Amino acid sequence: MQERLDRAKRRQLLKEDQAWIGKAVDLSDVRTIQANTRHLTLMLLDTGIKRRASKAAAFASQLLDTTMSKHNPQPVACSKGCDYCCKTYVSVTIPEILRLAQSVRKQPEKSTRVGEAATASAAIPQGEREVKRVVCPILEDKACSEYLVRPVACRAVLSKSLETCLRIFEQNSGEPFPFTDDTTDIRVYIVAMLQASLMMSGLSPLHYEMNQALAVALAHEDAEDRWLAGEALFADVPVDEADIKPSGLSAMIHALVANVRPTL
Repeated sequence: MQERLDRAKRRQLLKEDQAWIGKAVDLSDVRTIQANTRHLTLMLLDTGIKRRASKAAAFASQLLDTTMSKHNPQPVACSKGCDYCCKTYVSVTIPEILRLAQSVRKQPEKSTRVGEAATASAAIPQGEREVKRVVCPILEDKACSEYLVRPVACRAVLSKSLETCLRIFEQNSGEPFPFTDDTTDIRVYIVAMLQASLMMSGLSPLHYEMNQALAVALAHEDAEDRWLAGEALFADVPVDEADIKPSGLSAMIHALVANVRPTL
């Protein structure tokens, strides 16, 4: 384990970080990745920040959008009215759920749809969700009604082929999703940064089934405060099976934690 940097070095590091925080991430530059991970972690650790979990989710989303805008110039086949992928399994981190819940909570009809989708989702094993589909309760008139606060998982689904999407989601073809050029890599890095930050903050870094987690958040006005205080509010919500197995992503997360934690 690396020793913690002394105060003067930490202060200098934070000063240098300002050049990278919130800017498009260069996936080949570990310094910009560590700077934004450190910023996210310090945000989550700062108890003086109101709704700091939601704000961390907002920062991660903005970082994803900024990075994809810079590094992903390829034309996108997705457009308003194209909702084929809005009926598949989605898992998200709790900060993203809490951010989404803030907006949905003000809309009774939408909250009711979330509860219905949560019940339907709970009855279908994760592995069957690609065939037994549950329409996203946030979908309205073939468009995302919470577009500005949608999770990273939804933001990063950018297709270069509508025809392929139709085969995947309407015919269950089983073929790979036709992501635009760098979308997958960018998403992996942003997700790793957010999960590493949550881990270093003593919070759950896992992804949870979206509909059921959102229903729990909506059931409690003080969900964010209670979760940040350590209450296992989402303990009964299924965790994404991909988070439980060792993977390249989990190795990346642990490497980030090992390198950033001594600098906090």
